[in-house]
Amino acid sequence: MNTRTLYDKEFGTVSLHERSTARRLIFRVREGQLSVTVPPYTRIETVKEVVDSRRPDLRRLFARYRPCLLLPDQTIHTRTFTIVIASGEGRVIQGRLHDNILHIALPATADHNAPRMQEAVASIIHRHLKKAAEEFLPQRLEYWARLTGNSYNGVTIGRGTRRLGSCRVDRHITLSYHLMYLPERLIDYVILHELSHLSEMNHSARFHDICNRYCNGNELILRKELHNFRFPTGR
Repeated sequence: MNTRTLYDKEFGTVSLHERSTARRLIFRVREGQLSVTVPPYTRIETVKEVVDSRRPDLRRLFARYRPCLLLPDQTIHTRTFTIVIASGEGRVIQGRLHDNILHIALPATADHNAPRMQEAVASIIHRHLKKAAEEFLPQRLEYWARLTGNSYNGVTIGRGTRRLGSCRVDRHITLSYHLMYLPERLIDYVILHELSHLSEMNHSARFHDICNRYCNGNELILRKELHNFRFPTGR
């Protein structure tokens, strides 16, 4: 895959990834940067024209995937515990889980907006999120597998932010610990989506028929809700 870049006055550096199977321009936001998958031999001038014509849509795309700042006086709810961020008196970030509340204290004199500070706070949250996911998600997967009459060959808790779940041909399922931010109905939707892949490894009409049946006819509604969900620590 060939990679090129261009500079845009609004979006900054834009990476272009040439893919032989691409038939159109596909825009994504990756690590805060606009990324475009393009068909072979696409001219940079063509990409610039499309960016100009789609600026309102691209602004909304950026807004959707821009991580929230993790700042004092903020409360974040997860499936099994609540995160409370406050300003503390210490010199370092402190995190403590007690009675299903993760208390995070930030040094009062530090720059709370600084990237290193934000990364440190996210790291504390992710450590506890992963542990909670390892306890909750395999049980939830097993519950729905029994209810839908499916069998799988193992489950791994991953860290994906854009890809919340996957199912391999050997029937091994991966679920991201970021699922713990979601309400239970959306956690179940992702799990049922992956269980549907045990019957159909693609996204064919038959796959969606299976998934929609598992979701009691609400697959499209749940998919749209998940698409619009904003994750507190990036996606």
